[in-house]
Amino acid sequence: MKIGVIFNPAAGRGAAGRRRSELEAALRTAGLDFALFTTHGRGDATDLTAQAVAGGCTCVAAVGGDGTINEVVNGIIKGQAYGGTAALAILPLGTCSDFIKVLDGFVADDLPGAIRRLTTANTRPVDVGQITVTAGSQTLRRVFINGLGAGMDAHAAAEVGKMKRLTGLPAYIAGSLRALLTYKAGMMTVRYDGKELRQRLYFATLGNGRFQGGGFMFTPAGTIDDGLLDLCAVQRLRLDQLIRYYPKLFDGSHVTLPVVTMAQAREFVISSTLPFPVATDGEVITTAATHVVVSTLPGALRLVV
Repeated sequence: MKIGVIFNPAAGRGAAGRRRSELEAALRTAGLDFALFTTHGRGDATDLTAQAVAGGCTCVAAVGGDGTINEVVNGIIKGQAYGGTAALAILPLGTCSDFIKVLDGFVADDLPGAIRRLTTANTRPVDVGQITVTAGSQTLRRVFINGLGAGMDAHAAAEVGKMKRLTGLPAYIAGSLRALLTYKAGMMTVRYDGKELRQRLYFATLGNGRFQGGGFMFTPAGTIDDGLLDLCAVQRLRLDQLIRYYPKLFDGSHVTLPVVTMAQAREFVISSTLPFPVATDGEVITTAATHVVVSTLPGALRLVV
């Protein structure tokens, strides 16, 4: 098995870059056949993944956080259209590693554990979400592996991106609090399975996994191989409700609140007359969406476990 290692040195606020020598030494010691590709900016990991697959790599390892994983997944899925069959491996060295929280034995910053998984190369099929976003005159198409945010949660991701000192969950808590103070909940429509939810929503989050935003359990029933996406839609709240309900997002107990709508479906359509931000796997892809179609690709990706 030839492995394309997509290395994001900026992951974890530069922490991944400082472990480059350790990473390369561990890969060599394990006797793995690998080629290292280094990213230099946003979008590079997708392009480098395509290069790795075209060069004969049957496994692509994402070294970084959820954003790096997302770009690698997009590269692998695009490659499938041209006959590519690469599996995804994860070496979680990023600021945020929400997706791995649903995977047994995966621990953030655990390089030895990640290398062991590469040597065994055991895989399991997992679902991928695909989206088509209308934003003004643009139409954006992408896939995601963990989750999609539409509304305030995507706005919070943008706020996190502005932070220079905080990382991980503290950064996402600070970002979400900033977003609460500045985001104006608009009228949104969410359609699924013949149903329609039309309310002023803070956000409509869709989860393949269970966690987003650095540790918020938005979709506690999320399962990455059931062919379904989980919806968590939260209505506009009063200040006293915000104070009471905010902590419930950490343990999943928000699901019983009357201001929260939870659902499962294979396809969701989210729309609004006012532009809203959209993020996939924690990365903002647009701040001006008006229409988003989201569906599942069941078992579309082989994940090294």
